[in-house]
Amino acid sequence: MKRQHRIRRTLVLGGIVGAILLSGLLFFPATVTRHFEMREVIIPKGASIEEISKILEAKDLVGNPRLFVLAARVLGYDRGLKAGRFNIPVGSSIYRILRQLARGMSSQDMVTIPEGLRTDQIARHINERAKIDAIGLMTLANDSTFARSLGVPADKVEGYLYPDTYPFYPLLTPAEVLRVMVERALRIFGEEMALPGARQGLTLHQLVTLASIVEAEAQVPSERARIAAVFYNRLRLGMMLQSDPTVLYALGVWRGRTYYRDLDVKSPYNTYRNKGLPPGPICNPGKDAVHAVLFPLADSTEYYFVARGDGTHIFSRTWEEHLKAIAHVRTQAKRESTLVPTGPGVTSAPPSIGAPSASAVPALRARPVSSKDSVAIGPPPPPKKVAAKTTAKSPASTKKTTAPVKKPTAPAKKTTAPAKGGTS
Repeated sequence: MKRQHRIRRTLVLGGIVGAILLSGLLFFPATVTRHFEMREVIIPKGASIEEISKILEAKDLVGNPRLFVLAARVLGYDRGLKAGRFNIPVGSSIYRILRQLARGMSSQDMVTIPEGLRTDQIARHINERAKIDAIGLMTLANDSTFARSLGVPADKVEGYLYPDTYPFYPLLTPAEVLRVMVERALRIFGEEMALPGARQGLTLHQLVTLASIVEAEAQVPSERARIAAVFYNRLRLGMMLQSDPTVLYALGVWRGRTYYRDLDVKSPYNTYRNKGLPPGPICNPGKDAVHAVLFPLADSTEYYFVARGDGTHIFSRTWEEHLKAIAHVRTQAKRESTLVPTGPGVTSAPPSIGAPSASAVPALRARPVSSKDSVAIGPPPPPKKVAAKTTAKSPASTKKTTAPVKKPTAPAKKTTAPAKGGTS
């Protein structure tokens, strides 16, 4: 009896000591470091627990790969570890590493795509954040066969790369990245189109195209539906959209200003030369822009808008109102450009910054797709010889002018000089 009791006591003590040692190995730091240090680890898709343990050992995060595998199996983590890019603190316990890999990538390691970026901007951003080949992304993005295979009703995926946060990491292929983004876009756009009361009459591609223009024009979220309504009103009356971001997209030049000479670019994307919608999206819109196109401001009678310079716009129903709005923006811009700071701490007045003359002001009424901080400026001054006749003061009236203007003078207007203006 005494011998059996000693054996039983030895086993119990051994079990306790073993449990303590195992707990120490699992839950206490593997190493003690004086300075906090992180190691980046890439776990490929489909990697086994043995392969993951070897990756961690190579990064000096795990000292005993076999113990790591055993712990993963005992704790039930061997089949639940996620692929991706992880930043793991040096000295982390086995349990902490297993939990981190089981939770998946953190927000700091993911790639966030903002609304309104062009495909080339998205490719560069993904390359910078996830080290995925930007050239490969662009090549596939413009491949019509690949686009059609994803269900995109166009020859390229521009407009269908949904802005969101993604767990992209270096070992993913360009095809995998684009597929994930396009599938999410098609799903969300389809859900929006199926909402009760959504505007009918547009195909999916037309919806995304108009949403991309609204996304590029709107700087304040609350104005999206109102801007969408303006474009619907112009389309209904056969007026050209005359959206500056479409001109910049046609030019392939991304800068903060649109000049009058830019409006003559020959491209189906130039909505100053072509009626209706452009052939496709000019950027990749988000859910809110698509929603605004499906649910535009009701009973809108506005045909024009001009940016104030603070992110908001002045909306107008008639050409005359629009001209007044442009004059107001010009005056405000000139006043702000000539302000001189005074008060405590100002030892001397800085050089005066004179506002450019009206003839030198570039034609800018909306920011380019890549920027949201432009100031809208109205039409240029008329030429020396002007023969204008005004017969009405509403969007439905007829008006002729030989002066270059920013928008058609009325829904049915004819101009004998290059038109410039409108949705400023």
